[in-house]
Amino acid sequence: MSIPMGTMALRRGLLLALLAGLAVLGNACPVPLCFSVQILLGSIASTLALLWLRGWWNVPIAAMASLYTWTLWGHPWAIVIFSAEALWLALFVNRFSGPPANDLNGRIIVADVVFWLLVGTPLVFFLYGSVLNIDPTSVAVTAAKQAVNGVANTVVAFLLFVLLQLRRHSHGKGLLPLRGLVFSVVPASIILPSLGVTLLSCSQLQRSTQEGVLENLRTVGEAAGRIDPLQLGEASRGLPASIGSAAFLLTDTEGNQISSNPGLFLRLANHFQPTPPKQVELNGLQMLVPRERRPALKVWINGYWSTTLTSPRYLVQVVEPAAPAVLKLQEQSTRLLLTLFWVMLLGILLSEAMAWLMERQLQMLGPPLPVDREGSGPSASLEPEAPEYSSSIIEVQELASRLQEQNQRVLRLSQDLNVVSADFKQSIERQRQIISTDLLTGTHNRSELQKRLAQVCDRARACSVPLSCLAFSVRGLRQINTFHGRPKGDEILQLLIADVRQLLHANDELFRIGGSEFLLLLWDHPLESARSTAEQIRTIVTETGVPQDNGSTPKLAMNAGVSLLAATDTSG
Repeated sequence: MSIPMGTMALRRGLLLALLAGLAVLGNACPVPLCFSVQILLGSIASTLALLWLRGWWNVPIAAMASLYTWTLWGHPWAIVIFSAEALWLALFVNRFSGPPANDLNGRIIVADVVFWLLVGTPLVFFLYGSVLNIDPTSVAVTAAKQAVNGVANTVVAFLLFVLLQLRRHSHGKGLLPLRGLVFSVVPASIILPSLGVTLLSCSQLQRSTQEGVLENLRTVGEAAGRIDPLQLGEASRGLPASIGSAAFLLTDTEGNQISSNPGLFLRLANHFQPTPPKQVELNGLQMLVPRERRPALKVWINGYWSTTLTSPRYLVQVVEPAAPAVLKLQEQSTRLLLTLFWVMLLGILLSEAMAWLMERQLQMLGPPLPVDREGSGPSASLEPEAPEYSSSIIEVQELASRLQEQNQRVLRLSQDLNVVSADFKQSIERQRQIISTDLLTGTHNRSELQKRLAQVCDRARACSVPLSCLAFSVRGLRQINTFHGRPKGDEILQLLIADVRQLLHANDELFRIGGSEFLLLLWDHPLESARSTAEQIRTIVTETGVPQDNGSTPKLAMNAGVSLLAATDTSG
């Protein structure tokens, strides 16, 4: 039952709205990787929209979902990169992939890898490094993360697309190619666990980094809490602090403050603020970041770790620049992500190799049976071709051998069937001739006349030609049968009719309607021509030689009648 166009458009619109909402939700719920670096899931929904519905809807869906990154990361350039990825995949599917059936071959994953190698990664380095002036370490981890993120999302989208296709097949709709199964199972089984391990590793690295920072700050704070105020000099002067070292601020019970770097703590109090607690995993550790709006990667690099301790004399606040720890963690995360990317690339190449190998192995299971174009079955005159190569897989080789044996059996049965079919056709033809032919004279019989008379008359009217009917009977045969036997009479009748046939044209038809009665349908014969033919037949009859009877030579005679169906006669 066909679905109305309006209903189909409504369903398509609802599906697009659902996928767009899932794309926004996927980006609004990022998975943290390390400082200011998150895994986004929104492109799964936009790529699934491309595979399921085709067209170009995935591009606006991806652009709309990536708007959230402006708030998340503090710059609009991620929108450009994610929209470019969606446009690249849309171009591949709609222009180069071929018919929709090819969407199941998994080549969209390869296309996404090519995008990140040729376009995406260089675009990240240009926009983040040259436009945003972010440090190379942060740019490298961002480029590695986005490449891994994009390819992983495409793998997940393709896996979901295959699962949806399997669900359609369970309802009797559509088939799934072997290559699609390979490209959904193998990359997903390699990439998704590897991505999970990488996320856990990055989380452990970030936690261990924060633990090291907190331990260092507490060590400095405990040492500062035991300092004698007389060793510090005047509070306004403070202590000289080397670049990159920890600084502390001592506050006594009366509110007096002594700092190792007063200018730093003044700047922190006026221009910095703590990050939300969920961004720092350890209790007692804070990250102070600049108040002004800037890209998230610059926020953490320019931030300070901070912790507060209580000693018998002072409330001690210790701070330390975050850049060394953040850059070290980003370097480690970059190595992990690059390793993951090469594992992903290896998995995709392995999928391509496995798909090619399996397709090649299945090709040797035997060529299709040669089909007889004139019939409906295999051709019995052709032998099955042998496989061009042998399989290195035992099970495939055994299956190929069994299929070849079955092909041989089918062809032998086909040959036998063709022989039986030919005999059957000949038998049917013989039966038809027996039913419609007079066995003695070879002319048509009376039943055939009843079938063909109306047809011949209709054809004569359609062609506007005269049709004459000549009926004649041979007298004298009974006397020959009485005195010389029926075989002799039959022989004379056969000779006579054979001579009559010599007079007929190709379209004329002769019927035996009785023992010695015959009827001729003379095509395109006017009445005079039919009478002339009757006289010729009379001559043949009278001149036919018969055996002598008691010294006398009996003669055969003929009675005849002629009628005409004129070319203009429509009375029937």
